[in-house]
Amino acid sequence: MVKKSGDGDTSFGYAVVDDGRGRSLVQVNVQPDMRDVAGDLFGSGARTLPDGTRIAVHQGPGEKGGDGVVMWTVDTMRTDGRRVVVSAFNAETQQSAATRTAPALTVEQMRKIALDPKWWPGS
Repeated sequence: MVKKSGDGDTSFGYAVVDDGRGRSLVQVNVQPDMRDVAGDLFGSGARTLPDGTRIAVHQGPGEKGGDGVVMWTVDTMRTDGRRVVVSAFNAETQQSAATRTAPALTVEQMRKIALDPKWWPGS
């Protein structure tokens, strides 16, 4: 169930979801040509898919100091530089305390969202 959503920005959106195990913030960020920073974003742990799309997965503590907050991120970039990043947290906000042990979405679910063709016009 989506508890909150929005932003109005067409390149960034979020939803706070609750599957009965606690609230979880999910964010999606779409950016045009980011090839100039690809080397910084996709290091040695990144993979390149057969179509040339780069993908990196990061799991670790949240960036903004919420008590016990973890952040999982799937970062993708197509050959034209379009970047889609999906992040999920085990809390309602990045600053609030964790409400669950892990984000509501699995890494595989986030990967499917980030690689969904609807983000990639012309593909």
